[in-house]
Amino acid sequence: MTVEQTHTEKETLSVEVNIPGHAPRKTTALFERTRKELIEREGGRCFVCNATAGESGHPPEAHHHPIERSLAELIDWDRFKADALAGVWGERIRAFDWATFTSWEQFVDDMTVNGMLLCKAHHIGKDEGIHAMPFPLWIAQKYAKEGYQFSEVEVIHHAT
Repeated sequence: MTVEQTHTEKETLSVEVNIPGHAPRKTTALFERTRKELIEREGGRCFVCNATAGESGHPPEAHHHPIERSLAELIDWDRFKADALAGVWGERIRAFDWATFTSWEQFVDDMTVNGMLLCKAHHIGKDEGIHAMPFPLWIAQKYAKEGYQFSEVEVIHHAT
């Protein structure tokens, strides 16, 4: 069958994985300092839609990317470091001070290397947030045509 018309794709996603035990989430001084640096560097704009706090109606949110804080203790950091130094994760992560790396918090809570600035909708929003949908659908929002009716809750709009 060839699909020629716009159609709705309904994803019913059920994921069952074992998240390692971890301490309750805490906001560290490193996270707070580098979150502010991330906001400044990115001009306070969402990675997906380019909206500022004023345009989205919410303060920007720092998303841990590519390593989620709750998953940090399952990561083989030697493997990750090898890929990082090879440039797999981009220049900022390659340039991180891996020579003095002794604890995962140094990397994970440094939002200048492990952070992505998002508006609330593209962070945790239903049918549009990175925590709520498969990555291929989520990233398509960044590059979708202006005005496209992406879902019931979102018409694509790229702030300027």
